[in-house]
Amino acid sequence: MPATRTPKWRAFGAAVLLLALGPQMIPTSQAFTTPNVIISGGGPAGLLASILLNNLGIQSTIFEEARDPDEWSSKSYAMSLNDRGKAALDAGGCLESIIGAGNEKLCNYFVDGSTGDVQTIPRREPTPGIGMSRPMLVDCIENIAKTLPHVTLRRGVGVASVTEDEDGELSVHLDDGTVVHASHVIGADGKWSKVRQSFEELKSQAKLVSCTGFGVLMCGDSAPEGWKMDGSYVIFPPKEEESIPQDFYIIGSPLMNGGMALAMVCSDGVTKKYPWLKPEADPSPKDVGKGGWKDETSLELVDSTTHDLATNLDTMLQDTVPAFHAAIDKSFYKTARIQRRATWLQMTPKDGSVVSYSTEKGNVALVGDAAHAMTASMGEGGNCAMESAVKLAGAVGSIMKEKGETTCTVDTLNAGFIQYGISRPKDVQPIQEMSAARNNK
Repeated sequence: MPATRTPKWRAFGAAVLLLALGPQMIPTSQAFTTPNVIISGGGPAGLLASILLNNLGIQSTIFEEARDPDEWSSKSYAMSLNDRGKAALDAGGCLESIIGAGNEKLCNYFVDGSTGDVQTIPRREPTPGIGMSRPMLVDCIENIAKTLPHVTLRRGVGVASVTEDEDGELSVHLDDGTVVHASHVIGADGKWSKVRQSFEELKSQAKLVSCTGFGVLMCGDSAPEGWKMDGSYVIFPPKEEESIPQDFYIIGSPLMNGGMALAMVCSDGVTKKYPWLKPEADPSPKDVGKGGWKDETSLELVDSTTHDLATNLDTMLQDTVPAFHAAIDKSFYKTARIQRRATWLQMTPKDGSVVSYSTEKGNVALVGDAAHAMTASMGEGGNCAMESAVKLAGAVGSIMKEKGETTCTVDTLNAGFIQYGISRPKDVQPIQEMSAARNNK
């Protein structure tokens, strides 16, 4: 558990208590003779990081703003776990549970939205993918993390900021006004990471870059009749001219519960014909992150005297993809949410240095979207996020082995964070750039 603040005027009394109760009662930097890690964010990357640190004997506490694994929201999209993601989950001992909860993805299906004709496209990867909703993925990893001796999960309270005093002590300020302390902090708190924003050396590297495109998310309790669970469906409207790119397409992901998640991927050009689809403008720089992941959602209902978003989408799909429109229930449209334009996190080195996902001292590190948020066009965001958790723990474990340590020290954890911070960007930044390029086509 993280240490709580001891007022300065009680320093003498605390010193006496230290003799009887142990060093964990005094939250100064000197008290952390062994690592005590706070993880901001209980998504897949944060949870997996806690499991992997536990396996190294390192105590961590996760703070997650959401009270429960998400039901349908702008975070509750369907995910496809590829070889990268499966290897990461396997490293944490989670893969068997994930396979049992998800469904194998053997191929993709291309659907002519006008006629309903389906073309089967085999997967390029040698092994099947795994399809599941993000909430289910979180739930599976969380159920394993909660059983471990060195993992504590606190839901319903998030990290607002992190400060560091002149002695190097990290104070983690929570949304409820509580201040807790740790030797190290991992920011797994998404694209608008409060941990990243708390440290100038991390914040100064980061820039959110917008792409020319956006999405509309929908979900429903049933998939079209005859659609299989072993693949994702990509529904295309007919092209007006062969040389003109389509303004939108829809990705349908059947889920294990019999339902289906839909993601309508739109270019900016679609708003010329359907102006009611135009996403809300990006937040101003001073406002980015105030809403956390909620900043991703633009709007749910259109301000109109006669039509709302559900009615507009119903009419649009009936006109453009009639066969698909006839195959889905109207309840899908009532769940529709327009997302803001796709953005990704570009990290650029400052002052001739190299990009790093850790602080120079090695007491803070970023994983997942907090370090390398990317667009959804390649489906690599979640897979890379979990892989980063593995790389972080792997760097720590490697240094422990080199030193012959059976118990990780604070200095070793510092060195592991630094090694991960410098080495990870060169692996993941090319994937970010390729993903963004697809969005801008």
